[in-house]
Amino acid sequence: MKASNIIVSPLSAVLVFVLATSTSIAFVTQSTNCNRHSSTSTSLHSTFAQLIEEPITWNSVIGEADRAFRRGIQLDKSGQPRLASGDFHQAATLYQCYLDLPENFGHVTSLTEDDCRAVLAYTLVRLGFLNVDALSDPAAAIRLYAMASEIDPNPSAVSFKGIGTAVEAAGGNGNDLEHLQQAVTAYRQALVRSQKASIFFYLAVALERLGQKEESEPILESMQRSEAPASCLVDSWGYVRWHMRKVPPEVLNLHLGTRDMLKLALDAAMPLIERQRESKSQGLVCEFGVGSGRSLRMTQEILPLDIEIHGFDTFTGLPQAWGSEPAGAYSTGGIVPNMEGEVYFHKGLFSDTISPFLNELGDDAFLAYANIDCDLYTSTLDILESFHGRIGVGTIIVFDEYICHPTWRQDEFRAWRECCKRFGWTYEYLAFSLPTKQAVVRVTSV
Repeated sequence: MKASNIIVSPLSAVLVFVLATSTSIAFVTQSTNCNRHSSTSTSLHSTFAQLIEEPITWNSVIGEADRAFRRGIQLDKSGQPRLASGDFHQAATLYQCYLDLPENFGHVTSLTEDDCRAVLAYTLVRLGFLNVDALSDPAAAIRLYAMASEIDPNPSAVSFKGIGTAVEAAGGNGNDLEHLQQAVTAYRQALVRSQKASIFFYLAVALERLGQKEESEPILESMQRSEAPASCLVDSWGYVRWHMRKVPPEVLNLHLGTRDMLKLALDAAMPLIERQRESKSQGLVCEFGVGSGRSLRMTQEILPLDIEIHGFDTFTGLPQAWGSEPAGAYSTGGIVPNMEGEVYFHKGLFSDTISPFLNELGDDAFLAYANIDCDLYTSTLDILESFHGRIGVGTIIVFDEYICHPTWRQDEFRAWRECCKRFGWTYEYLAFSLPTKQAVVRVTSV
């Protein structure tokens, strides 16, 4: 995202960046001095930098609200959204107490009142995103984004965009498209504050689904003629539109969060997954591209406690560059997530770890469910080729970067289509999510 494309307040710039990255605002500058008695000209970015980037020293003089806020940032970054949500809630509550009764709650933060209001709005946006993406509670996300827009003296485009996407994620009543009209209203409010391509895209798709093509078509045509970051969205929508054409529009949900997409996929795979209870080599549940363990923790939450989950990753980041991401991006420094229960990690390149794993299980092992979050064509190809003969009718696969990015037709999408043609697999799509870029497929014949 280029800063020149958005004209918003300093807080709003931070908020817009949050949903683009979800766990990092690395552009803020490190502050050397920020306290309640600072000049009002102190950079808000420096305030965020001090709260987010400085390590917590537990015996330091820091208010409990600021401490909870920083814990939330760190937990979210380490792939623990549920714990992060708890700390963000604590921080938001204490910041609000300070704003309501500064004489009684001055000890909870080192921020000025203006900066406290800004950080509170930011915290609510983070909570909104966590609720819709990781906690399966879009209704709560709607409320949190709305609160952020009310607290921020210069409401952010991200708050209104968040309301729109959360309204769509919550879905309608199954009988009409009133929720899409509510989303359109929110997207229009967002566009007053930002001309970001994704907002135009969500607006145009919602308008088209409402039958208002006289407004949606010019938007989509303009985006189609734009550079790849915008045109890829329209290309993706054309693909999704065609493959979801038989789903009644009243029940079609294109904005499910990550956890809801995983749950939909796991529910569909459950008849095969339950074969694990007969033999541990049956009904394999695997994730490829574990990273910090964020989606793996969601998977573990959803599944019964006795189901084994296998995670594959080098934990040293991408083996090669992908788009604007350099080789080594998403590295955890070789550190494997700390997870209890029936979770087993296989550290190394897919080409080195999958075949020995399957050989040890024997010829009866088959794949019930896979979450493929490796981004790269070559890595996806390694996975699918290794599981040839282990993928059967009913196997469910979630692709994490399937649509809505500039090289989507050359990455996971391409590897899947090529393997289906080579190995004779046929499949159907169960779901797409425009904001998460995910797709869920079910194998129908082999």
